[in-house]
Amino acid sequence: MPNNLKRRTWIFSYFTTADGATYAYDYNPAHGSNLTFLLLHGYPSSHRDYEHQILSLTAAGYGTLAPDLLGLGRSDMPTELEAYNMKRLAGHITELLDEKNLDTVIGVGHDWGALLLSRLAAYHQDRFQKLAFMSVGHTAPGGFFDLDAGIIQSQADFGYSRLGYWYFFHRHDAASVIEQHLESAWCLWFSNNQTVWREHVGEIGASRAWLNADIITADPPGFDEAFKNDWFTWMRRQGAAQAGLSYYKALMDGLWEEDENALPNEKWTLNVPVLTIGGSDDVISRPDILDASTRPWAMAGYEARLVPGGHWVQHEAPEQVSLYLLEFARE
Repeated sequence: MPNNLKRRTWIFSYFTTADGATYAYDYNPAHGSNLTFLLLHGYPSSHRDYEHQILSLTAAGYGTLAPDLLGLGRSDMPTELEAYNMKRLAGHITELLDEKNLDTVIGVGHDWGALLLSRLAAYHQDRFQKLAFMSVGHTAPGGFFDLDAGIIQSQADFGYSRLGYWYFFHRHDAASVIEQHLESAWCLWFSNNQTVWREHVGEIGASRAWLNADIITADPPGFDEAFKNDWFTWMRRQGAAQAGLSYYKALMDGLWEEDENALPNEKWTLNVPVLTIGGSDDVISRPDILDASTRPWAMAGYEARLVPGGHWVQHEAPEQVSLYLLEFARE
């Protein structure tokens, strides 16, 4: 980790949307005519996933706008599923862009941030000059999310389940189990050991078993003590465990179906240059799936990059990810 990263002071700003949701975010204006990167993180994390990239991009003169997604980090944590309607959340992000007078940006999404970026592209593509999807690709079009079918397909294609943890996340007691075994959850979710992810994240029932056994491992590489301490601070906020799981529950319960089924397929087409960055060893968000879900929709140029490591590419390969984003911006 670069020494200057340890000296960075994280100053949170806050923005409240027209419908009353408050977001925490980190913003660094661009120099001159350079573009700004909109950096959307995933679960179970915060905008600090991009701490390495923020330093590299701002040092090169680019702007960065990195919000904590609703239900995560220091943003509001509603526990009602209706709050996590993707059309609503996409509208929130465009309000934040308006607040910063950013007409167009380079959109970057990782994990659930990539799924939100897909919805932003469908509803507000005029706000983007380029789009980058990391670990999770462009997810289109709308419709019913069939978890059972997805697990059967994963078994057929790869010989193992990738999505078993979704069943646990949807259970009524999942938040309580996570709260009671938060250190164990940290060790599981941020592990860079892909055998651990395959056996204890992907398989049905395995995540609950890991947490109930309160398994503690050495801290994963790539995450410093400051990141870990910050994670535990906001994960112990009232309702944090339940709020973050709402993304999974909302998708499984079909909360966005009506809105998304009303969109014609051309709305899902990506008419700006697209970049994907995947972890070469990621067994859950596999790079081949990242590519297959994104490439067919990219109509204005497409690049696929691989970096060594698993799911947490911003932490496991920080320099390569930053370099690929800078190259993408300059093209």
